[in-house]
Amino acid sequence: MHTEAARQFYLGVAGVRMWYAREPLPGAAPSPEYDFSDLDDQAEAPEFAVAAAALPVQKDPEQAARSRDKIAHLQSLMSAVEAPAKTPRPAEPVKPEPEQAAAEVSADSSQERPAPAEKRAAVPVLAVEAVPRLFIQAWQGQRILLIAEMSEDASLSLQETLAANIVKSLGESSIKRLGAIHWPLFNNLKVSLNRVDNLLEAISESYGKGAGRQVIVLGKGADWVEKAFGKAPEIRFSESLAKLASDAQLKRELWQMIKPLAAL
Repeated sequence: MHTEAARQFYLGVAGVRMWYAREPLPGAAPSPEYDFSDLDDQAEAPEFAVAAAALPVQKDPEQAARSRDKIAHLQSLMSAVEAPAKTPRPAEPVKPEPEQAAAEVSADSSQERPAPAEKRAAVPVLAVEAVPRLFIQAWQGQRILLIAEMSEDASLSLQETLAANIVKSLGESSIKRLGAIHWPLFNNLKVSLNRVDNLLEAISESYGKGAGRQVIVLGKGADWVEKAFGKAPEIRFSESLAKLASDAQLKRELWQMIKPLAAL
């Protein structure tokens, strides 16, 4: 863009206003001087929204006069862009008077309203506090059924080996490892299948209610086994396999409790 008038026009349409100080400002850096007094040297301004193309300087006085008229027309266009016509604001809705609003409410209430839909039956949700937490596993021989609490913080293979050795110490030669029960069954504690009744049913079906064997329970879980089997176990020992594995004194105490079962 070679003419200052054309540049000023496009900047004005874009909302940018340029100005030049007529006198040097204090502390300002020196800048080239611009003189717009001679309009004979101004180029013809381009049409609006047309690519800016510089025109050669007009030497003809009549052409210069036409250029001045076009510049004046462009300046009027710039003024129209800078001051757009104000659009009338939409009228705000008229608020009804309190008496009128009360009358409308009473009129609406007098009309027949559809009967409210019947509420769905509330689905029973299991309380979180009622969900038992248990991790047990069982080993059975011909005469002995050992149900022991398992710990996830200790080696599972070490606990299983210790449980098998306890059953062997009572004279069992053929030992079968039964499945483990890890409760709650679902991570969502509000699921109804995590109820105590489901836990007792799982213990009863997994371990066959003892099936005439001598039942030994190690760690917590003896109460659940007793409820599931309908009878108290022969041996109840409060410590788990994980604690037995690291404490020789506990092993001696357990042996004193189960030793009478070895003579049977």
